[in-house]
Amino acid sequence: MNPISIRPITGVLGAEIDGIDLATPLDEHSRRAITQGFAEHSVLVFRDQSLSIQQLEAFALQLGEFGDTPFITPLDDHPHVLAVAREADEAGPLFGGSWHSDWSFQPTPPSATILYGRDVPDAGGDTLFSNQYLAYETLSDAMKQMLAGLHGVHSAKRSYGPGAVFGQPDPNAAMHIQGSEEALAKQSHPLVCTHPVTGRKLLFINDVYTIGIEGFTGPESAALLGYLLGHCRDVNFQCRVRWEPGTLTMWDNRCVQHHAINDYSGQRREMYRVTLAGERPT
Repeated sequence: MNPISIRPITGVLGAEIDGIDLATPLDEHSRRAITQGFAEHSVLVFRDQSLSIQQLEAFALQLGEFGDTPFITPLDDHPHVLAVAREADEAGPLFGGSWHSDWSFQPTPPSATILYGRDVPDAGGDTLFSNQYLAYETLSDAMKQMLAGLHGVHSAKRSYGPGAVFGQPDPNAAMHIQGSEEALAKQSHPLVCTHPVTGRKLLFINDVYTIGIEGFTGPESAALLGYLLGHCRDVNFQCRVRWEPGTLTMWDNRCVQHHAINDYSGQRREMYRVTLAGERPT
């Protein structure tokens, strides 16, 4: 058995974990290292992995059940796996190219996202992550009191509604994304949630899917959300992951936002993604 090591990426978020081959079934020691490291660091990075689609699915199912993925066509015969791909000559909007937590518009958003790099640029295409525990904990006591009991309104309409960014299929895109009227639905979640594993409080909002605050007027929502969303992505809360072929990164969607950087024009990128089912935020 290779020794397992965990090296923090920054002082506030993320860690690289060595000594685990994700292509083989996890033993109890490895599973415990992953679950404990995940609770502590929220973003885990595994380098030099060689995974088939079936092995990626098998790894994910050792940690939880698959989450649901709307609006995007998955791989043939693998309904829970997305190819997050972009060809070298694509010019359309970048999937994941704004700060967000995955599918927060769902009643039970994913607990975790797992992304595996198959074909990545020589440079560029990094992913930024931001710690939403710290986003909450660094607020003033007065702001915390004001936010207690408030609920954010989440919707996919700005991304996948008719006429939205990804509302219609792009014949030149590597990914098949089809928006629909279903994206107009709204879902309410507390602005301040408690993590079901760690018990820590966090801010649960994001630029892409949080469209308002219940009971507030449009201008009131815009003013408060504008401040909070800017605060959520403070550089002091962040880590940055540089992708290499064979890198697998998993992040806690409940307490982390992420942002894909669009700086690799002229280079191809292909990743495979699964999500794990989560709980209703409370």
